[in-house]
Amino acid sequence: MTDKEFQTAISLLSKGDKGALRQIYEAYIRFIYAIVYDTVKRREDAEDITSEFFIKLVRVAGTYKKGTSHRAWMAAIAKNMAIDALRKSNREVLESAFTDDDTGENSYIDNKSSQATNEASVEDKAILSEDMKNAMGTLNDNEREIIDLKLLGGLKFKEIAHMLGQPMGTVTWLYNQGIKKLRRCLSDYERE
Repeated sequence: MTDKEFQTAISLLSKGDKGALRQIYEAYIRFIYAIVYDTVKRREDAEDITSEFFIKLVRVAGTYKKGTSHRAWMAAIAKNMAIDALRKSNREVLESAFTDDDTGENSYIDNKSSQATNEASVEDKAILSEDMKNAMGTLNDNEREIIDLKLLGGLKFKEIAHMLGQPMGTVTWLYNQGIKKLRRCLSDYERE
């Protein structure tokens, strides 16, 4: 979706046109999901927050400033929502760590073990091919986030640097390091 198409759609959305929401949703669902997933690291949470993002987009559509990068604007909203969800989740985990269940045992350990079990689900394996998933697993969190913002989001390095609060040189270096790792891994898989 071009900037002009987005400006038209977000303007219509701010006036209550739900068809405009469908256009934005179809164009950016993967982009928003990738940003959220990179932050929360759990498929179920990423899906919930991504859905909430598009609901929130209806409410904040009127705040978009014409002429600014719509991808960076949406990425910032999605990233902030994911961070807020993590903070809320961490507070809930800490609160539950100090409350005992009916048996007198600490429920924190049970919560952590069930989270670990849920993280390795069949659906996660279907999202990416096995080779690409393994290759992406070699990246650190910063490299993965920058690659997603650049490749899926189409953001410029300057926009990514501003959004993450990092120097542009650091962002480009991390991007290049991540791409090199992906190339090495994928070429190793092709040889096998």
